[in-house]
Amino acid sequence: MRPILSLCLLLNSLSGQPLISVSNGQETNSSGAESEILNLLLRNTPQPDYGAVVPPQISGRVLIRGSEGMSGAAGVSVTDGYSVVSTDTQGGYRLTPAADAVFIYITRPAGHDVQGDWYKPLATSVDFELQAANTDEDEYIFVHVTDTHVSQNRRSLRGLSRFVREVNALTPQPRFVVNSGDLLNLHKALLNTPAAGQADFRNYVGIMNHLTMPHYNVSGDHTDSSYRLQQFPRGDHRCGKPLYWEHLGPHFFSFEYGSIHFMSVDFGYHLGQRKIPVNGRNLDYPTNEVQPAHARWMKQDLAHRTDGTFVVTTSEADLEDHCPDFAQMAAEHDVRLQLVGDIHVLSHKSRSVPYRSGGALAGCWWNPKAEQLCPDLSPQGYLIYRVKGEQLEHFYKGLGQRVAIVSHRVGAPLQGRIDIQAHLVQPMPNESLEYSFNNTDWVPMTEVGRPFYRTVYQATVDSTALSDGLLTLRVRSTNGEVRTRKFVVANDRTASPIQADALLSFETGSDTGWTTHKAPGGEVDVIFNQTVVGTLDPNSRRKYSFAIPAAKLRKANILTFRFNDADDGMSMGSPVLTVQNAEFRDPRDAAIRRVRTAHWGDTAVEWGGFIAGNAAPPDETPFHRRQNVFCFVIN
Repeated sequence: MRPILSLCLLLNSLSGQPLISVSNGQETNSSGAESEILNLLLRNTPQPDYGAVVPPQISGRVLIRGSEGMSGAAGVSVTDGYSVVSTDTQGGYRLTPAADAVFIYITRPAGHDVQGDWYKPLATSVDFELQAANTDEDEYIFVHVTDTHVSQNRRSLRGLSRFVREVNALTPQPRFVVNSGDLLNLHKALLNTPAAGQADFRNYVGIMNHLTMPHYNVSGDHTDSSYRLQQFPRGDHRCGKPLYWEHLGPHFFSFEYGSIHFMSVDFGYHLGQRKIPVNGRNLDYPTNEVQPAHARWMKQDLAHRTDGTFVVTTSEADLEDHCPDFAQMAAEHDVRLQLVGDIHVLSHKSRSVPYRSGGALAGCWWNPKAEQLCPDLSPQGYLIYRVKGEQLEHFYKGLGQRVAIVSHRVGAPLQGRIDIQAHLVQPMPNESLEYSFNNTDWVPMTEVGRPFYRTVYQATVDSTALSDGLLTLRVRSTNGEVRTRKFVVANDRTASPIQADALLSFETGSDTGWTTHKAPGGEVDVIFNQTVVGTLDPNSRRKYSFAIPAAKLRKANILTFRFNDADDGMSMGSPVLTVQNAEFRDPRDAAIRRVRTAHWGDTAVEWGGFIAGNAAPPDETPFHRRQNVFCFVIN
């Protein structure tokens, strides 16, 4: 995550005492075994030969094992991470490696599985072997997880173990897992010891190796370590990467599955060019921009992709912001989607190259007060994708959760007849969903669909039959799992219990350094309980206050904005309704502030706000969420 977010991770990484030690691949724990944490499954992986002279040329063959023996595989990409060549009709290749190269490796071609290692240390002659895959790749499932932030914190180990068990239990099984960054919870400025980096890497790979399908990983700036810092000092673009190489292999790579060419990009470099003051120290933070040598590799890798494939990238964040010429690369090579992480929220952005941020498996391992939530109130969890030809569908699954309320955000107003939907992941025989508003009377929900892995249920609610104010909806499976969500019933018929004038206040164009601030481009009417109470000035970043007469107040109050230009919008701070010195906030706003404080401390409570209207950017971040309707319930 970016610098402003690194402080709590630093405190966690440096102040916590190690809670787990590892010996011979088996977990040991002074407080007793915890069966929910998987024993570490450590494998021998190809290792860099740091002392070897890079050969002037590498040659070899890529072979396919068939029923009649071995034959050459034509058109397979072979790379050292700096240049890419394709095998000839006999499967042969020749490549002149870069002086900085560490591995020689191949791009998995669609419809084939690599036998043995897909990457190997440099040598004058290196061969690879393929075998035809025994499953069809026109339709398949894969998992996008991000921000696992594994450390020696037992909550992270239990959570990652639970993730592995859940993914292994999915039917049909996903074909692979991609992790788009921040695998570990090391400090960005490489302050952790090499031993701490080694322990965290062993924890991560030792648990992930229990997956019954391949996993592909992007490093992310919390995964780089101080290991071999003297050999690869700051200024060397390889700085911080050796532990990743030794446990997971190349940090720039691609593979193909079905009609998709997946490309993994790590844009964090420790070049000593970016200093950030933290607690009186001027720390070296990574330069988050793909360097020219790797940008050239990306262009070659894309140019060598199989004809007819389109591209999905995985990276810590939007490559349009972190890779020169990426937009041009994307236009030339049919890049259709970026799978990203870093910001710990669920978000989709329809830019020239769309991206989808996948929440965070960690949520906030380091602070239980975060209630296992991300700062946008999504549960800690992961995305599951189904690919059918060139079509991608997805849904987000909370870690350890099979039941989810999928319509209407937290704090949304209910007015009139409303259809509320929830889903049940991989329902058991005779299992269904039911709902209740009072936790006593449970009403069956109606099945309305069966998308992949889930059954969707619906209930129609008439808000006029409910009392104005906060409403807690509970949805449970008939096997007992319960999810809750608070809404606001706003029938505009119950007067405020406080008979006094009120003051509505907020700031437009608010800026956190994360989201590009934006004032409204034109005039905006401020509408409170269906009455215009004022107007916002065009192109003005300022604080506003509007008087609300007592006669206009209700128990459940609604704030909206009417933009003169349908494509206008603005960033804004949290709106507050003050009545007799008591402050009332939107329920979603109040919940986000509570979770955000758990993530980043008390000073974070006032960070950020909301994005209203239709303008883009700004993007959604942990500190700005899109919202056009705000509710104030006066108790």
